[in-house]
Amino acid sequence: MNDNKNTVTKIFDDKFLPLVEGVNQIVSDDDHRYSLWDKQDQPEHFNSYVLNDIGELVSLHLTKVDIINWELISSCSSLRKLTIIRSEILEIPDAVLKMPSLVELDFSSNRISTLPVFSNFNKNIKELILHGNNIVEINDSVWGLSKLNTLILSDNNIFEVSDKIKKLQNLMHLNLSGNDLEFIPEGIGELKKLVNLQLESNKITKLPSSIGLLKNLQVLFVSDNKIKKIPDEISSLSNIRFMIFDGNELEEIPEVIGGLNVLSSLSLDNNKIKVIPKTMIKMEVLSYLSLVNNPLPIPDPSFHNLTAQEQIQTLLEIQQSTTMPLKQAKILVVGDERVGKTSIINRLLGNPHHENQTSTQGIDIYELSFDSFDTNIWDFAGQELTHQTHQFFLTERSLYIYVLDAQKEDNQARDLHWLNTIKSYSENSPIIIVANHFDQNVNYHFDKLRYQENFQIVDVIYTSACNLNSLTEGQRRCIGDSINKLNQAITRQLPQLPGIKRKLPESWHKVKRAMEVFKQEQNVIDKDTYELECIKNGVIGKPLQSALLKILNSIGTVVAYPNDFRLRMTQILKPEWVTNAVYKIVRSQSKVPGIYSEEAIGEILNGEYTYTHQQWLVDLLIKFELGFRLFERNELLIPMRLPSVMPEFSKSYYQQGLNIRFNYHRIGLLKLNVLPQLIVRMHQYIDENTTKYWRNGMFLRLKRCQGVIIADEPNQCIEVYLTNRDDEARNLLQWLRSNLEKIEQSQVNASQNKTLPYKEEVALFDDDSNVVGYVDYQRIERAFRNGKEEISLEIKNLETGEVDDHDFNVASLLGLYQRTSKQNLEITGVIHFLVRALLRLTDVRAKVIDEGEDDINDRLRESLISGGYSIKDQSRGGFSGSGEGVGERDLILLDEYGQQATIIEAMILTSAVKSTISSHFEKLVNNYNTQGNKFDFLVTYAKVKNFNGLWRNYIKHLESVKDMTENFSNKLNVKVGISQLLIEDSEQTRKIIHIMVNLGVKP
Repeated sequence: MNDNKNTVTKIFDDKFLPLVEGVNQIVSDDDHRYSLWDKQDQPEHFNSYVLNDIGELVSLHLTKVDIINWELISSCSSLRKLTIIRSEILEIPDAVLKMPSLVELDFSSNRISTLPVFSNFNKNIKELILHGNNIVEINDSVWGLSKLNTLILSDNNIFEVSDKIKKLQNLMHLNLSGNDLEFIPEGIGELKKLVNLQLESNKITKLPSSIGLLKNLQVLFVSDNKIKKIPDEISSLSNIRFMIFDGNELEEIPEVIGGLNVLSSLSLDNNKIKVIPKTMIKMEVLSYLSLVNNPLPIPDPSFHNLTAQEQIQTLLEIQQSTTMPLKQAKILVVGDERVGKTSIINRLLGNPHHENQTSTQGIDIYELSFDSFDTNIWDFAGQELTHQTHQFFLTERSLYIYVLDAQKEDNQARDLHWLNTIKSYSENSPIIIVANHFDQNVNYHFDKLRYQENFQIVDVIYTSACNLNSLTEGQRRCIGDSINKLNQAITRQLPQLPGIKRKLPESWHKVKRAMEVFKQEQNVIDKDTYELECIKNGVIGKPLQSALLKILNSIGTVVAYPNDFRLRMTQILKPEWVTNAVYKIVRSQSKVPGIYSEEAIGEILNGEYTYTHQQWLVDLLIKFELGFRLFERNELLIPMRLPSVMPEFSKSYYQQGLNIRFNYHRIGLLKLNVLPQLIVRMHQYIDENTTKYWRNGMFLRLKRCQGVIIADEPNQCIEVYLTNRDDEARNLLQWLRSNLEKIEQSQVNASQNKTLPYKEEVALFDDDSNVVGYVDYQRIERAFRNGKEEISLEIKNLETGEVDDHDFNVASLLGLYQRTSKQNLEITGVIHFLVRALLRLTDVRAKVIDEGEDDINDRLRESLISGGYSIKDQSRGGFSGSGEGVGERDLILLDEYGQQATIIEAMILTSAVKSTISSHFEKLVNNYNTQGNKFDFLVTYAKVKNFNGLWRNYIKHLESVKDMTENFSNKLNVKVGISQLLIEDSEQTRKIIHIMVNLGVKP
């Protein structure tokens, strides 16, 4: 809506005012960015109209209208576009079809059952959209609409399409999804201009051979039908870019598919495909391939995370090899300290119980076979200090044994901690509960039903690790042969683990055996050694080598982090070599509590690790957020080793601004690692003029706003006090919220309803700025969304202590804790905001330089949210629900109606690789512009020494970029350019704004 009221054109005839009363006037239809294919995603009540220069109504968009003045509408002689949706319309009135200027008609989501005879009326219709009605038949008059370029009849009850459809020679977009069609006529092949064809969710068994005549076709979506074969004629679709065949009955992919030279996205999920053709190796442009839920010889679920070319290469190699089942797994034994985990494992190994068994100090690993399945059993230390380090080694597709002490009282908080930990790293892995020391408390009962709904508990074993001959007759009778029962339970579960029976090429097994021999003699297996071993045994190419490495990591043969750029230098390690070093560091005291110099780490490791390996271990601790580098002294700070005593400070000083608490409500939900991890994630905001941090808190600063965060473990809450009540405080609060959510994501994933384990409660203030109560922040947000002006909340009288209700203004209260005003999406404003936000990254180069694309995007995302922009959650990979948004979209800015306004695609560049630059640009240009954005952004995080040289080569590779850097002051750290593109089949243009920020290189 135009904010400058003096320039808004007025409607020229007052008689039309009733039509637009209470309706938004917009400058053009581009201001509401609806996708033709995503009608179900439109706002509930978005009503708008457009006037021409002389005040005549040219476009009218109405939603949920009870009474429609058809006579007045039909008298709008200049009306070109009429949209009335969700309004219970039963038929299209004749008067509407007689309107001389009408070219676009959209009556979606109504109750129309019969189409009118269009031949009696206006034949100038170019767009006819009747999605979501009750239409059964398409009468012949529709085929006479010779100017029609868009026909959308999706989600109706249409059972047949006439061969006369070939008369629609100007048709470019056809959507017949969600009907009852069993076949498509051959005449469709004569629609020479057709660009987009959607036939999803019908009963189609065969595509017509004439489909190969659609030379201009770019989009073909036919998912959820009964198609058994893709016709060879598709080889003639020289312009096809996107194809979806999900949910059909395909048993093979035709050889000719390899000749589709511009196909960039192909989805074949949920079919019966057993092999892929060799010709697919030629599909170099293909950037997205999905083959989920097909009987293909997929070696590992991580296969689906590979690029399209890597998937093709992997499958072709496997199809040509002899295969054998893996039949190996990892068993992880977890639980509190001194509950008898090691003793239970000893009994499984056939060893006698030792009364003076020492506690595991890190992780011990044992090998044991169960029938024909080999396992690596990992025995984890139970000390609470080591719990956060377990995440290094917990893996999915493993069997978990949770050992507890039956002598201790039933402890739901303890059980939930371990069960949630397991689920967060391996949601569907089976869990065996072992209640040890049952001989000391035979009345103990583990409440399996309490947890069964949320966790994969497959068995409960009551046992004692003691030698049976040391127990009384009564105790032996209660326990029985429980160790044998545990052995049987493990034997039952192993064959059911995902992937354990999956067949792998013989060459992969050879590499696995070689790695097992290597690790008996060496602690570190260099990346080059691993790759040479792979090549020697016929595992050629990095995609296959990486997939195999992930499998070896998941079964516990090695420890590897092939996807983390900081940890690639030394990829393959003997598990004990890593675990022992990590636990030594985190359990050791330091001269200055929590701070470890390089010399100190060397002394802790006792000279057993080279300097390079020490740096790798430090990077590992940083990756899993156990610490961060103090770059000014090149030291490592581990917050969990900081003093736990809170320093003295003026609490009243900090409480004069915003007051917030994150209330966990239930004992055990606030984990001891939360504040240390929060210190790691937010250390760039540490107030250097204070004592900075302690184990359970930290001091923050953002410009003039100071703050303190305190973990109150007895009361199970995190208290936050900020000195200001301005945008700086709100920005700091937003960054805190986001980081806390990410830390607690494991608990969110583990919970049944996917909710956070805490409620954010914000302070209420009286007229003298005293805190008089707290309220659930979500309650205020809900009241604001529902349009409430005031809300009644409970407050406490500070003088009398009495509690009373008081009315608060919702907008004012919400405005304290978040920015309620939204940024406009005018191109210049967005560019300048993004440039400022990206330049702020250069202030924290030392931190950002080690971060990956997702982490840096998160920083940018928080800056945009804090700046008042609405951001859609990141979507990495795949098609959207409608099939439109194909590919990886990093950040999406939304307009005031919640619709997509512009896309920010981001990438990291360490050199000017033309293929990388071009592929990101092409994705943004061709894959993402499904809703007619007028401008989008391609952001580059440059990690190079020669920033200017990279920018020159960037422009050279893309050619279309016009350098606009001269308009910006900080040319050393930011470059800006613009590409202007002509939108196909229109006179409109689209801009791609290129912004490159200089993050430098590691010192």
